[in-house]
Amino acid sequence: MLLNGTVVYNGYAFGNALVLKEEDIIINNNNINKNEIDNEINNFINSYKKTLKQLKNIRKFSLENKDRKLLFDGYILILKDKLFKKDIINLIKNELLYADSAVDKFIKKQINNIKKVDNIYIKERANDLIDISKRLIFNIKNIKLIDFNSLCDNVKKNIIIISKDLSPSQIIQFNLNVIKGFIIEDGSITSHSSIISKSLELVSLIGVNNVTNLIKNNDNIIIDGIKGNIYINPSDKIIKKFKNKYNKFNINKNNLLKLKDLPSITYDGFNMKLYANVGNNKDINNIFKYGAEGIGLYRTEFLFMDRNSFPDENEQFSYYRKAVKYIKGNLVTIRTVDLGGDKFLSYMNFPKENVPFLGWRSIRIYKDKKDILHTQLRAILRASFFGKIRILFPMIISMEEVYFLKKEIDYVKNNLVKENINFDENIKIGAMIETPSAAIICGHLAEELDFFSIGTNDLTQFVLAVDRNNLKVSHLYNSLCPSILNLIKYIVNTVHEKNKKIGICGELASNLNCIKLLLGLGLDELSMNVSFIPNVKQIIRSSYFTSCKKLADKVLDQKTNKDIENILNKSN
Repeated sequence: MLLNGTVVYNGYAFGNALVLKEEDIIINNNNINKNEIDNEINNFINSYKKTLKQLKNIRKFSLENKDRKLLFDGYILILKDKLFKKDIINLIKNELLYADSAVDKFIKKQINNIKKVDNIYIKERANDLIDISKRLIFNIKNIKLIDFNSLCDNVKKNIIIISKDLSPSQIIQFNLNVIKGFIIEDGSITSHSSIISKSLELVSLIGVNNVTNLIKNNDNIIIDGIKGNIYINPSDKIIKKFKNKYNKFNINKNNLLKLKDLPSITYDGFNMKLYANVGNNKDINNIFKYGAEGIGLYRTEFLFMDRNSFPDENEQFSYYRKAVKYIKGNLVTIRTVDLGGDKFLSYMNFPKENVPFLGWRSIRIYKDKKDILHTQLRAILRASFFGKIRILFPMIISMEEVYFLKKEIDYVKNNLVKENINFDENIKIGAMIETPSAAIICGHLAEELDFFSIGTNDLTQFVLAVDRNNLKVSHLYNSLCPSILNLIKYIVNTVHEKNKKIGICGELASNLNCIKLLLGLGLDELSMNVSFIPNVKQIIRSSYFTSCKKLADKVLDQKTNKDIENILNKSN
C-alpha cells in the first residue's frame, strides 16, 4: 500500500510501525451537588499540581535544547497563570461542574478565542492548550498516560511512530535511539511537533489522511522523505530499491560535507556567498559543520517569544555577543524583531486584526513603541564592537520609514557615545525587500541603505495576493511564476546600479532546482537553513555563470509557471 504526505524533514527511514492511540476522554457533563464542591476543587488542585510536576520533569529532558526548554517553559507559564486556576475553580463553584468538565469548558473557550484569529501560527498554539488540558483531565480522571518508552520496548528496534497528532510533551519522552521517523495524520509545518522533529533531524511526514487506521502495529514501513511517500509492508524488491537510495543519500550527504571549507564559486569565477538562517544560538553550532560563511538572517523574535516579559538590553547584548564570538570574524546579519503577522507575544497587547500580516507589525510597532527598538539597537550596537555585525530591518514600505530608522539609530549611537560605550560606528544598515512597495522603490532605498535581502516568502504572498496558509488558495502560491522572477531581476539590477549588494533569505534560496537560476539572476548571496548549504554549494561549484545567465534569460521570457518549471527541471 502507498500513502502520501507533506515532508517536514527529508531523508529515508525504515522501521516497524508503532501506532499511538490514546484512550478517549469522556467528560462528565452532569452537575454536582453543592456539598461536592470542595471535593471537586481538591481533585482539580491535586491534579493541577501533579500536571505541573510532570511538565517540570519533562522539561528536564529538554535542558540541552533551548527551543524545547522554552516550549515547556511556555506550558508551565500557561498553567501558572493566575486566571487559569482561578477561572476553573470558579466554574466548579458557580456552575456546579465536575473538575474535568470545568477544565474542558475553560480550555474550549480559550481555543475558540484563538481560532477566531485568521492566522495559522496562532491557531497552532491552540494545540498547546489541548496538550495541557488532555494531561490535566487524564490526571483528574486517574487515567494512566501512555508510557512511550515501554511501548517502544514492545516493538522491534527500528520504530516509525504513527499518530493522529503528536504533542511536544509526547515526542520528548520517546527513546530516540530507536525512533527512526514520524508519520502524522494532522499537524502543520508550523506546529511545535514539526519544529521539534526538525531539530531532532528525524524523517517525518504530516497530513497523511486516515493513517492511524490504515497502518497497524508492527507493519513494515518505508518513509520516502524526498517525495513524501509511505510504503506499507513493501516487497523485497521495493525494500532493496530504497536501501540503495538510502545508502546513496547518506554517501552523498557525507561527501557534500567535505565541501564545507571550499568556496562557493563557479567554474568561471563567480563567487556567491552562502549564509545561514538562524533563530537562536543553538542553530549557530552547525554553521561551520555545513560550511556557511556566516549568518545572513538572525531572526531575533525567537528571543522574545515563549516568555512572560521583554528581554532587557543586557540579555539581548549577551545573546548577540555570543553569536558574534562564535562566528569568529564572519558576518552576522541581525534582523530587528519582526513582531505581528504570525508572531505574537503573550505579554504584549496586539489589536484584533482581520489581516494581521498587513496590520500592526514590524516597523509599525517600532514607531509606536520606540523603547522596544531602542533597547534592541543598543544591544546590537554594543555587540558590534566584538565582531562583524550588520542590521537588517523587516517590512519596509517607504522612504519615510528609512529616514525614521536612521534617525533612531543616530539617537542611540549618540547616547552610547555619551556613555563611553564602544560600538562599530560604520555598522552596515539594510532592509528586507518583501513588500511590492519596497520592490518598486528599491532604487531610492539603495541610495540610503547599504545592502538588501529579498524575503521571497512574503514578497510572493503579497505580489500574488495569495495567503500561503489558506489551503483553498495555497496552490496558487508559487515563487517560480513570471511576475515574481521578473520582479526579482528588476530588484537585482536596480540595486546593483547603486553599487549595493543584494541576496535572498526566503525559501527560494534553498530550492535546489532554482540555484542555477538565482546565479543567473545575479544575486550576490543566498541565506538558508544551514543543512541545505552543502547541496547548494555543490551546484554552484559545478556550474558556469555564463550558462546560468543564459538560463535566467530563457526563464524570464516564459509566460507560465509550468513552462518555467519544465525548463528548470531539464537544467538540473
